[in-house]
Amino acid sequence: MNSPEGNPVQKVLSFLGSLRLTVALIGLSIFLVFVGTLAQVNQGIWTVMEQYFRCWFARLGGWFPFPGGKLLGTALLINLLVSHTSRIKVQARGPRLLLGMATLFIGLAITWIVISHVFDVDSSKDVVNPSKRVTLQLVQGGGAAAVLYIGCWLLFRRKAGIVLLHAGVVILMMSELYTGELAEEGTMTIFEGQSVNFVEDTRKTELAIIDASNPAADDVVAVPESSLSRGGLVRLEGLPFDVEVGEGRFFKNALLAPAKGGEPNPATQGAGLRILAQKKPEQSGVDSSGRVDLPAAYVTFRSRANNAELGTWMTSVRYTIEKGPQIVRAGDKDYRIALRFKRTYKPYSIYLSQFKFDRYAGTETPKDYSSYVKLEDSERGIVRDTRIWMNNPLRYRGDTLYQSSFDAETEKGTVLQVVDNRVWMAPYVACMIVALGMLGQFLLHLFGFIQKLVSR
Repeated sequence: MNSPEGNPVQKVLSFLGSLRLTVALIGLSIFLVFVGTLAQVNQGIWTVMEQYFRCWFARLGGWFPFPGGKLLGTALLINLLVSHTSRIKVQARGPRLLLGMATLFIGLAITWIVISHVFDVDSSKDVVNPSKRVTLQLVQGGGAAAVLYIGCWLLFRRKAGIVLLHAGVVILMMSELYTGELAEEGTMTIFEGQSVNFVEDTRKTELAIIDASNPAADDVVAVPESSLSRGGLVRLEGLPFDVEVGEGRFFKNALLAPAKGGEPNPATQGAGLRILAQKKPEQSGVDSSGRVDLPAAYVTFRSRANNAELGTWMTSVRYTIEKGPQIVRAGDKDYRIALRFKRTYKPYSIYLSQFKFDRYAGTETPKDYSSYVKLEDSERGIVRDTRIWMNNPLRYRGDTLYQSSFDAETEKGTVLQVVDNRVWMAPYVACMIVALGMLGQFLLHLFGFIQKLVSR
């Protein structure tokens, strides 16, 4: 019979749950954070996030393979789970075991209910004081943590705090994984008297090709940034032409300058005959100005019928913002093309009735700004006036709309940060679980120490 030490499965589990592996993974993570922080000097923060932390493998210096944030986080999670499974055993028996399991199940159910916002207030119906909202969130998280701690104490006795503490860490790690993969974030820029039903993601762009021949609604086909940056031919259904981006003709950030005679110019049609797009370094991750990258691309359109070139256009986010779409004619129909920030359309619209803000006395520095808006949802028959201001967002249909900024040029436009993250409550709950676990473990040891003193 093989001893446990000689069992291959046991050896693998022992390695996965070892403290040495924990230390090694933490060391690699610290180094990755250090390198990623340095990379922000020359790259944007979201580019660094994608290339270093929200990937399985990173390439340091552009070529050296290194474990990415996803791989290191997953390995740490496995290490934590295996370590606890092998070292911390259930100590309850009989009725105590059944009671502990039932209490733990109830605690997990409450935790799920709190994270999934069952008790959250929809601020499109009621305006809630910001301090009361935060207090309510912490109370909910603390209540879930208290029930979980009781269950852990019944099952694991003196190690209840350790189990609970690490459970909070697991929730934090899982919420970050969900946020990185599924959460959506963007901005909604609205001027007074304007209604907007889409969110723009300033981290990504798309080439929109618009057929406006239908009087009822525009038909829009979008080429994502991933296809533009990769280059090559892109075939789109429903269009009489294909889209081609030559190698090195997509710029993550670009400067527009007047085209000069005799200067090489890839454009043969449109605004590119007058304006030249030049590659520009990405906005640094340490830049506090708030400026975003404004990509540009040279795009060639080819007729699907005979592969003939219709021309090459210079497309730019900046040009789209300032001048609007350009026109490509294919056959007997005109198509509007626009390189723009990626759009996500919502089932509701926000109308800005009034934007106002206060300045600090004697300065031009904004002190507080707020938006008086009308939320309109024709699908649900909802029309409601509400106010969005600092630290008091509007929550509706899974979205959270924060007062983020404003149009400094006109002072008549608002910029709302729109976040669709169904697990935004998870960090609140996880922090309360970790705090209660640490407190419980400390008190258990303190009471044990006091009992020893008294017994002497």
